[in-house]
Amino acid sequence: MKQLKDYPRGNVIAARESVANDLRALAHEIKKSDPYASHVSESDKERFLLRGLENADRVERGDLDNNFSIWQRINQKLTGETVALLN
Repeated sequence: MKQLKDYPRGNVIAARESVANDLRALAHEIKKSDPYASHVSESDKERFLLRGLENADRVERGDLDNNFSIWQRINQKLTGETVALLN
């Protein structure tokens, strides 16, 4: 199985950007549509959104390439296939 370093740099950058954009969209959609429990404050919801957006920035920079689920998403963007955690 190829490592990210084995793919053309431009392809990896584009895949990271795509995954990061997916995560940003997810963070915004959760804030907008998730029926949070009544005890969750607006400040908590905003904090969760910011955390999701910060994570997306980290993905885009390549800081989370060693996280399996992030690597899995990037790899899927590069190959069109999803690698399972367990066979």
